[in-house]
Amino acid sequence: MATTTKMVYKNEDNLMINTRLMKITGLYQLLDSRTSKIFGQNMLKCMSLFQLSIMFITVVIFLANTYYFSDDINAVMQYSILFVCDVLSILKLYVTIVKSDTIWNCIQMTSIDDLSYKYHNRSILRNGQLKSKSYSILIMFMWMNLIILWALAPLFVTNYFLEVEVKNKIYRYRFNIMNFVFPATDQFYNDNFVIYYCIEFACLIIWCHCTMNFDVLLLSTNITFKYQLKTIANSFSAFNITHYIKNNFTKNIKHHKESELIFDFKSIIYDQQRVIENMRNIYRIFQPVVLTQLASESIIIILLSCIIMMNYFNGISLISVMNSRLCLAVSTFTLHIYVICYLFDDVNQQKDSINFALYSNDWTQSNTQHKHLLLHAMRMNNAENLRLHVTQNRIVNFKMFTSIMRKAYSILSVLGKMCAKKT
Repeated sequence: MATTTKMVYKNEDNLMINTRLMKITGLYQLLDSRTSKIFGQNMLKCMSLFQLSIMFITVVIFLANTYYFSDDINAVMQYSILFVCDVLSILKLYVTIVKSDTIWNCIQMTSIDDLSYKYHNRSILRNGQLKSKSYSILIMFMWMNLIILWALAPLFVTNYFLEVEVKNKIYRYRFNIMNFVFPATDQFYNDNFVIYYCIEFACLIIWCHCTMNFDVLLLSTNITFKYQLKTIANSFSAFNITHYIKNNFTKNIKHHKESELIFDFKSIIYDQQRVIENMRNIYRIFQPVVLTQLASESIIIILLSCIIMMNYFNGISLISVMNSRLCLAVSTFTLHIYVICYLFDDVNQQKDSINFALYSNDWTQSNTQHKHLLLHAMRMNNAENLRLHVTQNRIVNFKMFTSIMRKAYSILSVLGKMCAKKT
């Protein structure tokens, strides 16, 4: 029997994610089941399926070009990079479409008013809301800067041509954004360069849109989890036992206050459980994409750096337009890996800080029931080893970023020495 996910709707102004940016990019409408429909289907999902079909076509083109230029190592690396980027965007968009209802409900739980304990310091959540919006804008501009330079590069590089040999005849095609090889003569291609340029530019925009949307979603939810856990840890550490237990209370008032103590403490524990459950649902969706992304982008950084070195040893200046766009791509992907590892590490540390917050409140003055609840909360937090695991013993954190950079540097050092010897 098929099951459907019940959709939840809350005041979007209180959500910690950047709803305004999500609406501009169409991500909000893609996730919202109330969006206008075409033939009974979400209009944005239909448009996303069109995007998927375009990217599948470009994947086929990259594979064909890789095979066609199999004897040119530089071209093979370039088309391999574009192929990996395209496949990664397809995966991101596919997961967003398939898991849209679950993602929507998880997003609704990022509301500032979602936590039930009435004495939470909401200013911490509002700071998280501002940071979430800032990071989402940062990641958007990061990808936009990359595609703008890649899109403008062919307009400034007019003296470089892609040479294709067919039946002992060499065709010279003008340098383009992604250098698709079309079934056309070089004269026809160069005469109608603007048309081919617009086709490749449209493909680049689609790729950027899919990549950017997923990253905005990923980073926003991570920042939300960090600040929700920070708020809960603050409430645990600031939990005032003396407010509930005083010697001058009458017996009835003291009993009422002790009941209130247990209720409030249970409310904080309940909030913690709900945040952890929401994290688990999001991690379950994002884990295959994030792990694939980290592995793919590590390979992309190495390949891009190899192309830059080969260009340099072939006499192309490092400050040339061709190498500049490759250098920007390397820095963008490196920054992207850094931000992902940093934010996951931040969430891990914030979760680990809850036990210290539990112990730091003045629990020695509380009653037996509260001490049992405190011990239960500590045990529950220790047992819940929620991490984004790469392997059983390795997790996504800042240590992983440094490990990726060290390995990339080692590989590039060896390749650099090999290129230097050949020249």
